[in-house]
Amino acid sequence: MRNYSYDAIDYSGKNVKGRLASETITSATRDLNEKGLYIVSIREATSQQSYLYQLFKKIQVGRQDILEFTQSFSVMMNAGIPIIAVLDDILISTTKKAFKPFISDIKQRLERGSSLSAALEAQGKLFPDIVKTLVLVGEETGHLEENLRKASEHLQRMLDLSAAIRKALLNPVIAFAAIFGALTFWMLFVIPNLVVTLKGLGVKLPALTLAIIATSNFFQSHWKMLFFTLSLTPLVIILLGKNRQFRYIRDLTLIKLPFIKVIIFNKLLATFSEQFRILMAAGIAIERLFDLLIPALGNEYFAVNLLKAKENILYGRPISESLEQQKILPPLVISKIRVGETSGSLDKQFDFLAKYFTTKLDNATDTLGKIVEPLAMVVIGGLFAIMIMGLLLPIYDLVSTVGKA
Repeated sequence: MRNYSYDAIDYSGKNVKGRLASETITSATRDLNEKGLYIVSIREATSQQSYLYQLFKKIQVGRQDILEFTQSFSVMMNAGIPIIAVLDDILISTTKKAFKPFISDIKQRLERGSSLSAALEAQGKLFPDIVKTLVLVGEETGHLEENLRKASEHLQRMLDLSAAIRKALLNPVIAFAAIFGALTFWMLFVIPNLVVTLKGLGVKLPALTLAIIATSNFFQSHWKMLFFTLSLTPLVIILLGKNRQFRYIRDLTLIKLPFIKVIIFNKLLATFSEQFRILMAAGIAIERLFDLLIPALGNEYFAVNLLKAKENILYGRPISESLEQQKILPPLVISKIRVGETSGSLDKQFDFLAKYFTTKLDNATDTLGKIVEPLAMVVIGGLFAIMIMGLLLPIYDLVSTVGKA
């Protein structure tokens, strides 16, 4: 699937510019003509343009929109409504304007005889790979309605996991921002004014006060550089993230850090179990299953070890034994997988594990929130105590000197 940029004129004579995904420039031209557009120019977008276009589409249409789409599709198809009528209804009822062109494009492709899976694939990265795979398998097996329901249930679980992660990170981010903001304000505005007063008193400044003054002077002289460095940090991390070795070290470190590892590790285990459950329930072959599972985890350390496990499984070894050899999963997971292999209930075992680790993640986020709030208060209180002590010590010395005199 390629992305094309076009310049066209609509039926009212208005100039229209945009991009669309299609197999070839011929099919892209046909798609635009069927929309009633007269093409002035059309060209294939560069790889950079395609990346930005896909990123922009993902920002415009979120996972919640995709979830509502699959839920509506599943319910209405299960009620026996024809697929074109389903899309007409979704097109009318959706409140996300940015989503309407994609729904309309899916409908037009189906009207031309395309399959639903091919129509979804034509939308690029808009729909998650697992949703497109479930739809494809549903079409091949005749269980499209059931697989759409499974896809919507899966998306709901993944949204719940994402919400748990945001909940876990919210308090630390707010606490860090509060500490940094308060410290910056004191260093740039409060302390410089007090230093003028202290120097005017003519007293000898203690070491703590001199250290605070030196820190304040550094902030005043280099605050632009500090803010510039902080603003560039996310970009640097993104660029370094393109290096596989860096991603491996970063992801391994994250699951080893105190406090953070509880959140990251439980999230990985919940995602691993949920992805494995839905793909196995859909009847995906084990090789294809790992190809879809690994990118969904977003962890290079897990990816390397799961690829090794996949090779062993393809050589005929049991799933539980292959995963146990990599030493990335806790004994509970291996035990449940072994039970599932023995009893033929792997999907049920992974369902239990997904719910279990999601609950653990919720509990961990609550615990982290209870720890972070008082810890932030202690840190803020400690910083202000140090600064106040450093500023009051010269005044105390002055009062003591005057008292002796």
